[in-house]
Amino acid sequence: MRKHMDKEQIQQERLDLLSQINEILDFPLILLSIVWLILIIVDFVYGLSSRLQTASTVIWGIFIADFFVELYIAPKKKVYLKENWLVALSLFLPALRILKLFRGFRLFKLSSFIRSFNLARILSSFNRSIRTVRKAVRQRGLEYVLLLTALVTSIGAAGMYSFERPGLSSYWDAFWWTAMIMTTIGSDYWPETFEGRILTFFLSVYAFAIFGYITAALASLLIGKEKEESSKEIVELRKEVQRLSSEISRFSEKEKKQI
Repeated sequence: MRKHMDKEQIQQERLDLLSQINEILDFPLILLSIVWLILIIVDFVYGLSSRLQTASTVIWGIFIADFFVELYIAPKKKVYLKENWLVALSLFLPALRILKLFRGFRLFKLSSFIRSFNLARILSSFNRSIRTVRKAVRQRGLEYVLLLTALVTSIGAAGMYSFERPGLSSYWDAFWWTAMIMTTIGSDYWPETFEGRILTFFLSVYAFAIFGYITAALASLLIGKEKEESSKEIVELRKEVQRLSSEISRFSEKEKKQI
């Protein structure tokens, strides 16, 4: 019985320590996540210089260190890995860059492998975006959804531009195309690559899931403003009625005094 209590106490202490570490590192990791996501977009669109590539690698190393520290402290490591397997995947994928250095790598065609690798990077970066926005915006309302949608659109556009060149001739063309997908309006262009079609499918699923919520939230916001304006008009009307009532009362008193 005592051993069981000691074990529960140790687990609780580990959870408390994990919570304290997350509280301390939340803000710096949010900033680094935003920088890392921006670097991913720049990498897909323009490529990274050696300095920016070094910065991206350093940030990646910090994420790995944070992940393994949390894994070490977590009282139930299997549960932690089960809940954070997408995080582990997003941290593992950049390590596959080393395969680009081996020209003798012939298990797959190199170009096909690179496109598949980039697709996996894009999808895992969506997970990083969700974690970043979730930490940055505590209340998951309209602000949370709009910020997340902006990140998903920006990263998705970078991926579509990388996969669909020259069909999408610039990043801004890809951004416009992705925005049309996100608003469920659609576009005349249809992806030609397998990776582009897969990415389009995930963007469409996200848009379908979130567009209804955004529309309802905006409608509620507009209706709320109308209600607020109506309530202000009612308050002003009440004040005017009270003013007129007081003037009538004063006039009645004067009439009585004159009589």
